[in-house]
Amino acid sequence: MIAKLRTLLWQVHNAAGDDFTGVGILVCDTPDILPILPLRPVSTLSCGMDLVGSLAAISVRDSEYHDGFHIVSSDWRLTRVSQYFSPPILADARIDRTKVFGGRYIAALFGSAIHGVQLAGIASRDFGIAVFENGSERLFEPAP
Repeated sequence: MIAKLRTLLWQVHNAAGDDFTGVGILVCDTPDILPILPLRPVSTLSCGMDLVGSLAAISVRDSEYHDGFHIVSSDWRLTRVSQYFSPPILADARIDRTKVFGGRYIAALFGSAIHGVQLAGIASRDFGIAVFENGSERLFEPAP
């Protein structure tokens, strides 16, 4: 599953093109238990595209849905978009401060420890991608 999220993150990164703003993804089948709040009045989208196309389309500057985290089910369906995600702080989390990261990185790291979150992943233009599981970074690949 880590490999599949890795591939998805790179595909979204590449498909969004020069206007890519970054993306945060939570793989979770029970979004109702998460500490999330929709940032926009609509928290689900029916854009008729595949998962990569949908995420790429909303991960650009001109999309009102580019901010926050998007929830993807374990069968790789987009179930929520543009969610403010506020996981509790993990006091014992190992944070690699040699990387230049932001709030989305920390939220994904901490959030991956929440019961029901199978994986969390982020991608950004300059950072690259990271995948988290059980409160730990499992994969990091810098931007090319």
